[in-house]
Amino acid sequence: MIVSDSEKFVFIHNPKCGGMSSHNALRKYDTRDNFFFEWKPVNDAGKILDMAHITPVQMRKFFPRAFREVRGYLKFVFVRNPYHRFLSAVSQHLKLGTPYMRDAVLADPEAFYRVSASFAVTALRAHAVENDHKLVHFRQQCNFVNLAGHRWADHVFRLEEPESLQGTPVAGWLPDMSQQRSNPTEGAVARGYDVARLGPEAIAALNAFYARDFEAFGYDRV
Repeated sequence: MIVSDSEKFVFIHNPKCGGMSSHNALRKYDTRDNFFFEWKPVNDAGKILDMAHITPVQMRKFFPRAFREVRGYLKFVFVRNPYHRFLSAVSQHLKLGTPYMRDAVLADPEAFYRVSASFAVTALRAHAVENDHKLVHFRQQCNFVNLAGHRWADHVFRLEEPESLQGTPVAGWLPDMSQQRSNPTEGAVARGYDVARLGPEAIAALNAFYARDFEAFGYDRV
């Protein structure tokens, strides 16, 4: 997340949606000294949040003053096809292991889709994804956009449609969004992502887990 008190905006950093490109471009507007970044403990119990990917619920709970201060600011976020975002999140999650293991999996498309499919079926559980900061990249996108069942973000842009920024204040802050790719995990798979290779069981698991995202942002289910 980036908060700009000078420009009166909040960039909500939904994981695996061009966020690092946006973050790098928006850093010059950040008036909170990059506070909302990196992993940080946020209470006496040692709970850790991925501050870059903090949700409005977490911001309200752990940083109520900052939450109140941005009440009238323009808030914007990017969303992405849930299948592609999930596969990009798997590639990102592999970074938590050794680079040798990650490279070995990504070098073999069959292994990559097999690992991804197994993860979709066995690991996507709401409690774990919501409470483990290491799983933040798999969190439902609605949790970054909404608060208490209502839309918190003023602008929700689909990553696949950068032209939708035109005519909004965001276009002035991110004039080159369509060219920015600071973290192109999709390039690690030779020809981009092929959702069908996940298989029907994994696709069904993704359809169920990300049901609200498909509906809220107009993406078609396989």
